Amino acid sequence: MNNKQFIVGPVELYESTRNVYHKDFTYFRTTEYGNMVKEILAKLNKMIGNSVENSLIYLTASGTAAMEAVIENCCKKEDKALVINGGTFGRRFCELLEYHNVNFSQIKLEWGEALTPEHLAKYDNQGYTMLFVNLHETSTGQLYDIKMLSDFCKRNNLLLVVDAISTFLCDEYNMEKYGIDVTITSSQKGLCLSPGLSFISFSQRMLDKINNNEKTSSKYFDFKDYFKNITRGQTPYTPAVFIMYELADMLELIEKEGGVSARLNSIKEKCMYFRKKAQEIGLKIPESYPLSYMLTPLIFDDVKASEVLQILRERYHLYVNPCGGDLADKLCRVSHIGNTTLGDFDNLIEKLEIVVKELREKELVNDRK
Repeated sequence: MNNKQFIVGPVELYESTRNVYHKDFTYFRTTEYGNMVKEILAKLNKMIGNSVENSLIYLTASGTAAMEAVIENCCKKEDKALVINGGTFGRRFCELLEYHNVNFSQIKLEWGEALTPEHLAKYDNQGYTMLFVNLHETSTGQLYDIKMLSDFCKRNNLLLVVDAISTFLCDEYNMEKYGIDVTITSSQKGLCLSPGLSFISFSQRMLDKINNNEKTSSKYFDFKDYFKNITRGQTPYTPAVFIMYELADMLELIEKEGGVSARLNSIKEKCMYFRKKAQEIGLKIPESYPLSYMLTPLIFDDVKASEVLQILRERYHLYVNPCGGDLADKLCRVSHIGNTTLGDFDNLIEKLEIVVKELREKELVNDRK
């Protein structure tokens, strides 16, 4: 039996993307390769909603490395940052800012707590210069209101840094529409590629700030060097070449589907279909905060989520994302991205119903002993 992935990344790859590795490729230090990269990145930047030329760079590194590199290159000693910390990845921004000695405050949200204008209001006119947010907090599924955050940043003249790793190409997103200054994304989520590349897109005012900053402490992640090289489609150091070919294939596939809006509609359809089916069999979905279409969190009250996922994996070869820490036995997350169909979600629902019923009956037997 083949495995089926309902995880947030790496996702179930599309067949044409898998087959990229069987095709010919060009040595990456040639003009031909550089021109291909420039064309690809221009398309990608347009999808992100950024029209600034040569403002998107890519790193052979994970999304966390890109987050850290942004802090290293985009923050000055006098900056005062505000972080939306609603889970694992918001906390990661806090950890990285602390590590790099950047002055910051955090809006810490408890499990199940939605971000509201009241959370932000107390930070108005308090001298903050930057706001960092994981727009979709992947660990809980909460999707923050980008217009609310954008309005807050505009009235306080803050630079807005967005980790869009698990919302780009899953939910509506546009840098210029919302005045976003940095967008961070990576290859293995909405782009549906192998892990290994991260992409960072910049507004003109952030480009200006970086170019006026002092030398970074990291040579490998010195953005000024990347900006020089990207004008010819190159990177300072060896990139993950084959993932760029995967990206070329994926952008072509999205264009054939009808563009970004068609891709977003497809993900939304799978998402809403699964949520309806899940509720029909009695599974709970969080209602206290807005959710991304990228994934559906499932709440388990009377059985352990970790046991449900273990049986799905070992018996049925179905892979669903666990949660860590205090949520490990309460929550799991079903992804709606990648090469999955409504039929695949029918199968997952069927197996979930079987497993949950089995575990509930087991709990009843144990309670009677």
